[in-house]
Amino acid sequence: MSSDSDHAIEKGRIDLVPMIDCIMLLLLFFMLTTKFTSEEKSISSILPTNKGNSPPAKPTQVVEPPQTIQVVITPAGLPMMHTEREYQIWYDHNVAVGQGIIPTAELRMGGNPTTITLENRTLSQRDNPNLEGEVENIHAFIHAALKRYEIPGKPRKEQSEIVVSCFSALSWRYALIAYDAARSYEAKQGGLIDAMDPNSLTNARAVSFAPPRVRNESVKEMGAELFELHRLK
Repeated sequence: MSSDSDHAIEKGRIDLVPMIDCIMLLLLFFMLTTKFTSEEKSISSILPTNKGNSPPAKPTQVVEPPQTIQVVITPAGLPMMHTEREYQIWYDHNVAVGQGIIPTAELRMGGNPTTITLENRTLSQRDNPNLEGEVENIHAFIHAALKRYEIPGKPRKEQSEIVVSCFSALSWRYALIAYDAARSYEAKQGGLIDAMDPNSLTNARAVSFAPPRVRNESVKEMGAELFELHRLK
């Protein structure tokens, strides 16, 4: 063995096996003996944040979500229940059996329990002598409710957004009448929209329809929709 090592030294080569063994032993030693304490891990949390070159942290500003005024239209006679299943059972017993147009609906504004009845027969007949009076009553109801939500001193575009939420099994006519009533209220408040002036729409209050629900997502989707509508405020 000595002759081989002497021969290797004579040729200028070094045996690296002992050095590799030492490195592996040292590495194993440090891996087994090193211990990271909780204090070392929390150093960054106890260091000052208002020192050094970095700018001081600015206080976070709380951004309030925009307020909305919900115009909720649901079938008439719908009781307040606790679960989606209860609403689905009510829908199956009172609506789905006939598979026709729901004859009567109720409209309310936000969390206000006061409602106004919407008769499909009256609102669907153009030659009905009571049609104009019925539409005026709906407009007056919505105008009075919006007046209570008015924020004094704020421009029209900064007033709370109006969202019309109508149960999907009801006639779309109800939602359109509610939308027209909201727009007529805005016109009386000076929020006229001129088709020739794009700035008039920019400065107007937002009045929109609630996004449509995804159909056929569940066999109890009608109950889930009624459950959500009854809790809108």
